[in-house]
Amino acid sequence: MNKHGWTYKKLGDVTTSINGLWTGKKPPLVEVAVIRNTNFTKDCNLDMSDVAYLQVEEKQYKTRKLVPGDIIIEKSGGSEKQPVGRPVLFDIPDGEYSFSNFTATLRLTTDNLCPSFLQKFLYAKYCQGFTLKLQPKTTGIHNLDFKSYLKLQTPIPSVSEQEAIVAELDGINGVIAELQKQITDLDQLEQSTFYALFGDPVVNEKDWNVELLGSLANFKNGLNFDKSESDKKIRFLGVSDFQNNYFINTDDLDNITIDMEVSEDFLLKTNDIVFVRSNGSKKLIGRSVIINSQKPATFSGFCIRCRIFDDRLLPLFLLYIAKNKNIIEYLTNSGRGCNISNINQKILSSTPIILPPLALQQEFAAKIEAIETAKAELNAQIAELQTLLASRMDYYFD
Repeated sequence: MNKHGWTYKKLGDVTTSINGLWTGKKPPLVEVAVIRNTNFTKDCNLDMSDVAYLQVEEKQYKTRKLVPGDIIIEKSGGSEKQPVGRPVLFDIPDGEYSFSNFTATLRLTTDNLCPSFLQKFLYAKYCQGFTLKLQPKTTGIHNLDFKSYLKLQTPIPSVSEQEAIVAELDGINGVIAELQKQITDLDQLEQSTFYALFGDPVVNEKDWNVELLGSLANFKNGLNFDKSESDKKIRFLGVSDFQNNYFINTDDLDNITIDMEVSEDFLLKTNDIVFVRSNGSKKLIGRSVIINSQKPATFSGFCIRCRIFDDRLLPLFLLYIAKNKNIIEYLTNSGRGCNISNINQKILSSTPIILPPLALQQEFAAKIEAIETAKAELNAQIAELQTLLASRMDYYFD
């Protein structure tokens, strides 16, 4: 039922689609900025902080140069938790930009549609699970059935209605963005608080006592298992759960089914710190999180659990040392492997750790807990606004 009285046309009838670029092989070649899936944020905005500059064939680039108003669609990629099909609006007025072969671009062929309105419609359909239905069941890379995607019935309200809808949704997004900026500022406050109290934990300009981590904590590699059809379920911390998080509540972890009993040694406890031990990307090894354990959970064989046994070292203080870029660089440079990079218990055990007085660590922990409380309040406001945003998108686009 068309509750708004809008005209609808197939997406492919109001746009032309262009496939992305491969790295060039036949000269003449030109260097351009190529937007990839990694430049798509979770909420379908462009993140230009890590753009790849590639040599591409001049002939191919001429038909694949991005222009403002283009909508880039993720055709291949995704993950079990993030379906393929994210749409982002390209709105950069100047420069030489193209897009990778894992994406395609939609370019409007009608003046009756605003690019920003179309992107919001496509984003709404993505959030509603439309693209999830258009990717084959696979454990490898996910591919969007683009032919079916172009059959999507697309609304064409009046331009004034489109502009009003975009303004409303942008207004909500603007408030969310401001709250997210406040959280980023608080993240930076946490880091500056650490440096003000303790200095650089590698340079150790404050001349704190130093001990090897292995004399303060013990370690255990995670669980290797095969998924099964068993009715035994347990929450599970995997590498994909780390991202840039500091804290993990086991309530928030997904369940897995395994055909085995999980011993006490493999269960996470509050204040355990877990490191990424092994991954195909060297950038990911050494990432760490601290556990807030509410319900039983285990952890991946690609991880190492660190459990402190010395009362002179607070877990929260150790986490912020582990997040220090110099410590991460030390772990990364110590990693071994060709295709898969690794750290191990020996590397962690031999990592030097500054050990300031416990009272100073406790002062730091109290400040962090206060900042985390403020961040939790902001995140609650964001969650409410995201619910409102989803509701408004459903109203217009369901």
